[in-house]
Amino acid sequence: MKKLYLVDVSNMFFRAYYAVRMLTNAEGLPTNAIYGFLSMSIKLLKEVQPDYMAYCYDRPEASFRKDIDPNYKANRGETPEDLIPQIPYIKKVTDLLGIPAFEKEKYEADDIIGSLADFGFKNKVEVVIVSGDKDFAQLVNDKISMYDTMRDNKYDYQGVIDKWGVKPEQFIDYLAITGDTSDNIPGIKGVGPKGAQKLIAQFGDLDGIYKNLKLIKSEKQRQKIEDAKDNAYLSKELVTIVKDLELVKDLKDLSLKPIDKEAMGELLDELNFKTFKKNLVGGGSESKEKATSTPKKGKPAKKTSAITTKKVDEKGLESWLEKGDELWAWKDSRAFYLCKGSEAVEVDGDLKKIGQILDKKKIGWKGFDLKSLWRELGICSANLKWDHTLSAYLAKTGSIKNFRDIYQLYSGGTLPEFPEPSDIFPAQIELEEDLSEKLKGQKMMPILQTLDAPLVEVLCRMESKGVKIDSDFLAKESKELEAGILELEKQIHYEAGEEFNVASPKQLGQILFEKMGLPKGKKTKTGYSTATDVLEKLVDEFPICKNVLEFRELSKLKSTYVDSLPQLINEETGRVHTVFNPTLTVTGRLSSNNPNLQNIPIRTERGRRVRQAFIAEGNNVLLSADYSQIELRVLAHIAKAEGLKEAFQQDMDIHSFTAHEIFDIPLDDVTSEHRRKAKAVNFGIAYGQGVFGLAESLKIERSEAKEIIANYFKKYPGVSQYMESIVAEAKEKTYVETLFGRRRYIPELFAKGPQRAFGERAAINAPIQGTASDLVKMAMLELFDDYPKEMLLQVHDELLFELPKKGIEEHAEHIKSVMENCVSLDVPLKVNVSWGKNWAEAH
Repeated sequence: MKKLYLVDVSNMFFRAYYAVRMLTNAEGLPTNAIYGFLSMSIKLLKEVQPDYMAYCYDRPEASFRKDIDPNYKANRGETPEDLIPQIPYIKKVTDLLGIPAFEKEKYEADDIIGSLADFGFKNKVEVVIVSGDKDFAQLVNDKISMYDTMRDNKYDYQGVIDKWGVKPEQFIDYLAITGDTSDNIPGIKGVGPKGAQKLIAQFGDLDGIYKNLKLIKSEKQRQKIEDAKDNAYLSKELVTIVKDLELVKDLKDLSLKPIDKEAMGELLDELNFKTFKKNLVGGGSESKEKATSTPKKGKPAKKTSAITTKKVDEKGLESWLEKGDELWAWKDSRAFYLCKGSEAVEVDGDLKKIGQILDKKKIGWKGFDLKSLWRELGICSANLKWDHTLSAYLAKTGSIKNFRDIYQLYSGGTLPEFPEPSDIFPAQIELEEDLSEKLKGQKMMPILQTLDAPLVEVLCRMESKGVKIDSDFLAKESKELEAGILELEKQIHYEAGEEFNVASPKQLGQILFEKMGLPKGKKTKTGYSTATDVLEKLVDEFPICKNVLEFRELSKLKSTYVDSLPQLINEETGRVHTVFNPTLTVTGRLSSNNPNLQNIPIRTERGRRVRQAFIAEGNNVLLSADYSQIELRVLAHIAKAEGLKEAFQQDMDIHSFTAHEIFDIPLDDVTSEHRRKAKAVNFGIAYGQGVFGLAESLKIERSEAKEIIANYFKKYPGVSQYMESIVAEAKEKTYVETLFGRRRYIPELFAKGPQRAFGERAAINAPIQGTASDLVKMAMLELFDDYPKEMLLQVHDELLFELPKKGIEEHAEHIKSVMENCVSLDVPLKVNVSWGKNWAEAH
């Protein structure tokens, strides 16, 4: 999802003034605030790489709030004398950096931010408010957050609750009660943050408080609140941020523009900011001949002088291209670029139309994270020649942040703060050479060429297709969940003996561990931990913990899926389009986000109900094809575990068979409890689980867990031998490999304490999980030839298709056959196939 950053300029500028020592230019102009402001702006632009951005200003004259209350902000001191002459420069700097800026007569920057945040939310972009001002917490929701850059604190919906003890939608009432001395907002005198939290938890909002004054037990507090009613409602009016100003018509109005480097250079000369000039616009005419990167030892620097750049529109692009051209392509927050030979073009126009031209020309693509670029262009090209993201991920698994970082990591080069095509193009070529050399040395080029690169088109097509959502079902489910949440909240308050914000870990911890005296666990910065694993241990003895866990489950289902999914429906397609990330996990597994469809809860009945909202369109049905126990089958193959192999070859229930083996009982005597324990050890062993972990998961004594594991290894000695040999091999090589050659480097093996134990578990599991992941990808590639438009989702070991109901049996048989035969192991692969009108029926 694209992001819109809204910056509270006054907040940033004053912080800059006080953070930087006094500076002046040659004429004696104070420049410390300008220096700090420019430094903060550059850091922010580099760090967040915004899709959209706006700098929001206060006006010099008083706002409409002064008309409501003449005392509003009466306590504010005079602006420092040496800051005043610097103020005009912040607008110059903003303009030259190409950042859209907004102000409006009679309104404050808060109202500009509030209105633009609402505009961004309605246009389905993620909004980040850059400010340390707590007032903005009232704007936070599941798509709007706050970011305090000075303290590096980020506040999403739960973050507001954790910090201030109330929900964002209650924050206006919270401020109305507490007031604000800096803005001279009276609030309710004598009621502070904790008192406000308790009142809001008990009565919901300001109206609820004044409707139920008689329920306030303390006569003294009741009188304070009653006497301050006018001030409370005045305060509420003053602190409420305006959200309906018409400031822009289109998201494009919030796009960054190119930096005016010539004018910026002149301004930086005037301010004597030499370092900024060197980093932003170069040190002068000679910089054009300098290398764009710091070369590796023995490697000549790349020169930029031969690269020419021109601007073209859509018509100019069509004449510039030749069919089958091989191009480097990238887009930053300001423009879209293409390069071939020694020429770069900055393409102006509608991205979707540009995409159609490029697709028609059947160009070969090279670049960084091309799938994301294709999504913006509205295409899914099959002709991917090189992707730095995939290559860097293969070279060293883990999160790949940006081109600048991997260029520095693998080529040893650095780029200017805001690089131009003449900087980026040579760096792209240099990085391709270096990564190619590395992958060849690691023998992983075949994985890139035959698996990871071809899969990009498959993922792109799945993202483009999307999945149909039943909004009516979700609306009904939301009401039911809301009723369930309220009922649980009442029960928790009854058990606690008072009302409080159940969603606040701090308040919950105080209730459970201080007031009720439950056994205390680990401590956090805000109090005692109320994490799930802590509460689960107390469930049997203390019913309130069970209710809290259920409250959390229903709340998360409601906010994360039931209420969020309808908001993500694309207006043009009527479907939800997740984004698959092939380069995020360390095991090679795919992940998804916006929404994360790989994490929908399936262990509880309420969680499984969410899948009913995923439906087939028209006369179609959803078909689920799910690998059965794929990781255990891979373990049996890799470890050459004869007993496991025999059970799979005879298509036996693997967990019942394991129970029969480790408990030394006839198969017919295996109970559900035996099977449950065997299942835990089967899956636990694959993840390197030891005695302590098994005891915790099964809630049994460690001595019993130790005996179970010992019997397991006795019956399956190949598993024990595999675990010992793979850890030893990993320590020798520093990495492990899947059956197909994908590597995972494990530096934790050479750490001390818990980290080393984690590394050993990772060494055991990575070849198993990574092989299973690669196997699913191979099946996807084979099936894509037959179902280029019907494959919707990949969720771990499951593939979901949307197919015509007529002939579904033939489709099911074909899909099952392809998935079971895409790779040959010592044990058969097994796929369970089913279908229905929604995902729950098909699963």
